[in-house]
Amino acid sequence: MSRGELIHFFLFIAVALIAYNRANLPDFKEKEVYMRGIVVGDIMNESGYTATRIRVEESEIEDIEGRKALLKVYGYLPPDIRRLSLLGNVSVKNNRVYVYAKSSDIEFLPLKKGLRETLMERYSNVSMDKSMVPLGLSFLFGEPRELLPSRVQRDFLSTGLVHLLVVSGLHVGMVALVLTKMLPRFWGMKLALSGVILYALFVVPHEPPVLRASFMFSIALLIYLSFYRPNMLAVLLFSGTVMLLLYPYYLFSYSFWLSFVATAYIILTLRELEAGSGVKTLLVSASAFTGVAPLVSTFSGVSPMSVLLTPLLTPVVILYSLLGVLSLMTLMSFPPFVDLFNLTGHLFGGIVRFASSLSLNLYPNIGFYEATFLVLFGLVSLHNLRGYSKTIPLIAINLWLLVRSV
Repeated sequence: MSRGELIHFFLFIAVALIAYNRANLPDFKEKEVYMRGIVVGDIMNESGYTATRIRVEESEIEDIEGRKALLKVYGYLPPDIRRLSLLGNVSVKNNRVYVYAKSSDIEFLPLKKGLRETLMERYSNVSMDKSMVPLGLSFLFGEPRELLPSRVQRDFLSTGLVHLLVVSGLHVGMVALVLTKMLPRFWGMKLALSGVILYALFVVPHEPPVLRASFMFSIALLIYLSFYRPNMLAVLLFSGTVMLLLYPYYLFSYSFWLSFVATAYIILTLRELEAGSGVKTLLVSASAFTGVAPLVSTFSGVSPMSVLLTPLLTPVVILYSLLGVLSLMTLMSFPPFVDLFNLTGHLFGGIVRFASSLSLNLYPNIGFYEATFLVLFGLVSLHNLRGYSKTIPLIAINLWLLVRSV
């Protein structure tokens, strides 16, 4: 590690420890707590009760504000509800928040209509093909993938391509790329910086992957504007530090760590590696998969097929994101862009649906500490190795997961 990387690394560790102390909630139960929240998961109606996930926007217990909670309602909730206020019982166990309420104690609230809601509504109205609207809303605006048809959800999950629906570096990078090309170099960078900030603040939810990507692109653009070349590992560590300072509870978020680790693996794998674009694309897919596979294996299966499917789908996904960004830039008011966006979505979804019939999922029998060891082993190895020898730890980790799946 360079001196700058070491400084950022130790700063990240120090802030992570501070975040642990700030965000680590003791187990407790509290009755009759008032709160407001927004639904961020599928609404599942069972016999006698309804379950979903909410993000707590406001609560009498300030420590749970901003966090996600599992909401169990004794009674019925309509499937189209998005915002609500309630009086219920709150329980915290192992830093997981559970809310229990009666349907009679819940009030349905209208969505706050900002730029995001206006653009989503306009996209839904302008679209000629209504069947593609759920996929477009999920891909471009970060709407919960649980709102997609169950068949589409299964296709993306079984192929391991669900990460393509997460608003992150691909989307932010496309916003930056399009805006950069609209003006001469430095003016284009300044326009891209403004566009990235606007997209992250007003168009998509403030989830860890998009915040991480927005911080990284913004910092990198500022460094380029200062006539320096960014050290992307240091940029990643600094971005993670800022995020944990702003949102300490991200320390307990799988989403934060999956995004952070996948990006670290990509940066370390490609650093000082001379290879063609095709090989680099495959290595990006393999390194990201290898980085997150041990963590994902602690609660779900993994699909090795995604290593090959992601590069194969890259041209379609890039075109899909490009048309989505162009539609955003016209405020969803230019039907040809929207129609082409939906048409590409058909192709995107069709390929994923075909691939799902060939999918192979592994279920490694590993725990949290074993997964953490594998992730750290890969990071240290990738940092110390050079050239194509970096593939050794990638192969070793995947072979270990394969063995543990037997």
